[in-house]
Formats: sequence, structure tokens, C-alpha cells
Amino acid sequence: MRRFFFLTFASILSFIIINCSAIPQSSQEIVTQSWRHYQYAFIRDGRVIRPKNNNDTVSEGQAYAMLRAVLVNDQKIFDECLSWTEKTLSRQTSKGDYLLAWHFENGKVTDIKAASDADIDYAYSLILAYRQWKNEKYLTLAKKVMQSVLEHETEVINGKIYLLPWPKSENSAHDLIALNPSYYAPSHFKMFYTISQDNRWLALTDTTYDLLNRLLDSPEKLNEKGIIPDWVAIDQEGKLTVLPGKPLIYGWDAVRVPLRIAADYYLYQDIRALKVLRWFSESFEKNFSNKIEFNAQPTPYNNALFCSAVFAATEASGAKTSTNMLQRLRKHIRHDEEGLYYNDISDYYINSIAWLPEYYQSKKRVLLGL
Repeated sequence: MRRFFFLTFASILSFIIINCSAIPQSSQEIVTQSWRHYQYAFIRDGRVIRPKNNNDTVSEGQAYAMLRAVLVNDQKIFDECLSWTEKTLSRQTSKGDYLLAWHFENGKVTDIKAASDADIDYAYSLILAYRQWKNEKYLTLAKKVMQSVLEHETEVINGKIYLLPWPKSENSAHDLIALNPSYYAPSHFKMFYTISQDNRWLALTDTTYDLLNRLLDSPEKLNEKGIIPDWVAIDQEGKLTVLPGKPLIYGWDAVRVPLRIAADYYLYQDIRALKVLRWFSESFEKNFSNKIEFNAQPTPYNNALFCSAVFAATEASGAKTSTNMLQRLRKHIRHDEEGLYYNDISDYYINSIAWLPEYYQSKKRVLLGL
């Protein structure tokens, strides 16, 4: 009997030790283990599924997986995702461009309209893949996607070029034009300029910061408590306004803005990026800090992705709360035999993005030349 109790106690103790040590405090370990779990939970023969949406696939998911694969040096998964994406989502045959159809479900493309956030992430991942693995096919395709974005997903309004959320052929003449601030990725645009030498990419970088600054300091109150909304609209004179049918909330789209701007700060040290991140950091601390609690159930303001965005802004800004926010982010990490994941094993969106600040932490000294 004594032996039985000893073995039982040893098993329980072992279980406790394993689970207490399951969540590493190393950013590199979190990046590696969460990527392993992401493959298990969401990637099927090169297709990224959304379990909560009938296992459908969206173009952004393919781009997220490819970007992540190249950052962790996983060429096998990168090539599998690239092959499925080109075979299934490419609009080359149907529309004559190199953009991606945004939605696939039940074995077929169900909406051929492109989404520019996916298209620029797709092109960016291809450029990184070329630099990492020296295969010219990646660069050749990236250039074609970049050109298609410029031709079909940008428009000059009142002398300034804007990135549209979808091809401009989908817009009606004289209508308000929808803008999604989270689609703008200045670090991508700078890389595209380096590859193409097309000045429109630098102009889009300038537009990014002009748009964000106008929204953050909007006299029309086009923000929620000083933070960027998911959607706005612009008229032909360049005036920003509310997009009909879209509330002015900092939601599941806009949460990506600090992550995209943090990338520009870490990769290019753009002072404009730091200004925006400081504004975000101050607004987060003033308006949302009491809504992010330890050990609470996920809410719109208390989940891994929101905490990830807050940490990205506060850490880049040098805010004292950044360490606290990193721990709050890690409180949302779960562990099983396949690795690490955030919040919910079936939540594709949170698990596609929330890991990014950990990646930048793991590479920070190199990226900032420290």
C-alpha cells in the first residue's frame, strides 16, 4: 500500500512539474513550439483551415502560414502552402492577374474577389523565401503579385495613393471608398520598393502614416478612445468619414495595426512608427488596461491577440507596463502534446498572429543592431 501511495504521489508530482514548466519563458521556444502546434491544428496538405468556420480557407490564412514558415525556416511547409495557394486561389486564369481569391469552402472557391492584406503578405513571404532559400521562382512570383497589387488594389485620391481593401473594379464610381487601416504594412512597402524600385511603394508608406495620424488625431472623432478603427471611408476629395454599416470600433481587424507598425519599427527604425506606437501605448494604458485581467476568460479586450498588440506598442515605446503585458500575453498560452497554442485550440485567427511579438523579441538584438 505504501508503495502504491508513493507511486501515485510521484505520478501526480510529475504531472504538476510538467504542467508548471510547460509554458516556456523563452521567446524562441514559444515561437518554435507554437509553430509546431499551428501545423497540427490548422494546416492540411498546404491548406490552412478555419475550424470555427466550417473548415473553410481564406487567402490571408495562406499568407500567414507562408510568412510564418519562412521566418522559422520551414521550407517544406512553405512550399506546400505555396503550391496549394497557386493551384487553388490564384486568379491568373480567371481574372488575368496574380492576386488571390479570398475564400474557399467545400472543395471550391466561393468568392473570387481578392483581399489586399493577403496579397501583400503573400508577396512579402515570397520575397523572404527568396532571400532565405535562393530560389528565383519565389522572387519572380513576388514581383508579379506586387505589380498586380499596384495595378488593381491601389488608387490615387486627391493626389495621394491609397491601398484599397479589394480590387478597385469592385467599387462603383463616385461611391465612398472603403479603407482598412490594418491592411497597411509599411515594412512590406519598403521591401517592395527595394525589389522593384517603384516609388509608389514609398508613397504608400507615406500614406500609411498620414492615414494613421489623421485617424489618431481626428477632429471628426474617427476613432475609439484614441485608437484606430477597423474600417473608415474616404471620399473623392480625400476626406475621411464613417463607412456605412461599419461601427467605429477597435476590433479584430484594427488589432493588427500595432503589430504591422511594430514590424516597421524593428526592421527599419522609422521614427514615424515609434510615434504611432507611443500613441497606441498611451491610449491602451489610459483606456483599456483595466479590461485586461490575469486568468480571465477571453473577451474582446482580454485575449492573446489584443494583449499581443498592447505588448508590441508598449515594448517598442519603452513603457514600464510592457513587462507586465508580456506576462499577460503568456497567460493566454495553453499546452498539449503537440506544442503551444493561444486561448482556444480551434481559433485560427488568434493563433495566426499572436505569436509575432515573441518572434521580434527573439530577434530584437539582431534587428536593432544591439
